[in-house]
Amino acid sequence: MPSLRWRIVAAVALLLVATNVVVGAVTVVAFRGYLVDRLDAELSTAANRTVGGRERGDSPTGPPPGSESGSGSSSDPSDPSDPPDPDNAFIGAPGQSAGTVVAIVRDGEVVLGGYTDSDGDQHGLSSAQEATLAAVDSGAAPATVDLGSLGAFRVQAVGDDDEVFVTALPLGDLNAAIARLLLVIGIVTVLGLVVAAWALALLVRRSLRPLERVAAVASDVTALDLERGDPDIPVRVSGADLTANREVAQVGTALNRLLGHVARALTVRRDAEAGMRTFVADASHELRTPIATVRAYAELTAGASDLDAVHRNVERIGREAVRMGDLVEELLLLARLDATALDAGSVGVSPTHGPVDLTSVVVEATMDARAIAPEHRWTLQIVDDHPLVVSGDAAQLRRVVTNLLANARTHTPAGTAVVVSLQRIGPSGVARFVVANDGPPIPDAALPTLFDRFTRGEASRSREHGTSGLGLAIVRAVVAAHGGSVRVASEPGRTAFTVDLPGAVPAPAA
Repeated sequence: MPSLRWRIVAAVALLLVATNVVVGAVTVVAFRGYLVDRLDAELSTAANRTVGGRERGDSPTGPPPGSESGSGSSSDPSDPSDPPDPDNAFIGAPGQSAGTVVAIVRDGEVVLGGYTDSDGDQHGLSSAQEATLAAVDSGAAPATVDLGSLGAFRVQAVGDDDEVFVTALPLGDLNAAIARLLLVIGIVTVLGLVVAAWALALLVRRSLRPLERVAAVASDVTALDLERGDPDIPVRVSGADLTANREVAQVGTALNRLLGHVARALTVRRDAEAGMRTFVADASHELRTPIATVRAYAELTAGASDLDAVHRNVERIGREAVRMGDLVEELLLLARLDATALDAGSVGVSPTHGPVDLTSVVVEATMDARAIAPEHRWTLQIVDDHPLVVSGDAAQLRRVVTNLLANARTHTPAGTAVVVSLQRIGPSGVARFVVANDGPPIPDAALPTLFDRFTRGEASRSREHGTSGLGLAIVRAVVAAHGGSVRVASEPGRTAFTVDLPGAVPAPAA
C-alpha cells in the first residue's frame, strides 16, 4: 500500500502535469494564432505588391509555363534555367521574400506562376500545385493550402473574374517556431516537474515527520503490558510535535488525552482492586476476634452446668454478634460510598439527598452524647440565629456528627471539655461543624492515616470500648460524597475535627 507521502507527491505531480499541459496548449494555440495573424498581414502586403508588379509588367502570352506547347519551356517546374518570368516583373518583383509563391489565374487556369528561392532563382509550379492555387476563391479570407513538396502555405487571391492574382506565403518558419515552443514547453515542464516533485517530497516528508513520531508514540503504547493494570504510561506526544502544525497538533492532543484517560482508568481500577484486597484483609482481621470470642463462649456454654454462667456466656455472645453486625454494616456503607464515587467518576452526592436541618442534627447528637458520657463537660455553640440547612442524606450526615462526638468521648478521659460548634462561613454558605476537646493530643505519627480504615490511636482502648476503627473513615467518605472536606488539628491542650459542607442556607422563618 503506497504511503501517504508518495500519494500526496503523485497527486500534486499529476495536478502539475495537467496544469502545465493546459497552460502549454493554451499558450501554443494563442501564439500560433498570433503568428498566423502576422503572417496574414504580411500576406496581404505581398498580395498588393504582386498586383502592383503585375500592373507594371507585360501581360503574358501563350500557354502557361511548363505546358507542352510552350516554346522553349522546361518540363521541370523547378528548373531555374528557364525561368517563368525572366523580367522579374511578377514572380521576382522587388520586395518579395524568398519562398513567396505567386500565380496569375485566367479562366480557371494558371497562366503564370512560380516562386523565388533564397538564392534568387525562379522556379515554376507543378500541375498539382497550379490546380491548388487555381481553386482558391478570389476575395476570400486567407486560407491554408498544401502545395505538396513545397509544404503548407497561407494563400490569398485578389482580382476579378478575368484575372486573379494568387499569393502564398510559406508556413514552414511558423511551424518551426511552434515546434521550438513545444520543445521548450516540454523541457521546462519536465524539469519543473522533477524539481517540484523533489521539493514537494522533501516538504511532505518534513511536514509528516511529526505525524510519524505521533504514530511511533502509539506504537510504543501498544508495546506496553497494560494487562497488568500498571497506570504508568510514560510515553506522550512531545510539545514540539503539538506545535508543528494544526493537524498534527489535533491528532497529538487527542492521543495525549486518550492516554491520560487510559492512565486514569487504570489508576481507578488499581485503586479499586487494592481497596478490595484491603477491605477483604481488614474485614477478615476484624471479624477474626469476635468470631473467635463467639466460638469460645459457645464451647464454654456447651460444657457449663451453672445457669448463671450460661446466661453470662450467651450475653457475651450477643454483644459480639452485635459488634460483628455493626462492623459489617459500616463496611457495607463504605463500600456503597466508594461505589457511588466510582460510578460518578468523581465525588458525588448520595442519591437520597434532600434538605437537612443540620442545626437540629447537631443539637440532638450533642444531647445524646451528654447523656451517654456525663463525665465529660459538653458545650454547644450555635452561632447563627436560624437553623442551617444543607442538601444531603440526613442519616449519613447524622452518622458523621455522631461518629465525631463518639470519637471525642471514647478517646478522651473523664472530665475532658468537649466544645461542639456550628456556623455558616463566608458568602458561599459553607456550614462549618467543629468538635474540639482539651484532652491528650493525637500522636503526630497517627495524623496522616487517622482517617484510613481500621486506624486506631490506642488499639487496646478502642477494643475495650467496642470501636471498629471505621468511624473516621466513614466520616471522611460521607463528607466527600457530599462535596465537603474534613480535617484534624491536634496539639497539647486542643484537638479539633473540622467539617465543611457546601450549600448551607438559613432555614426560612416559620
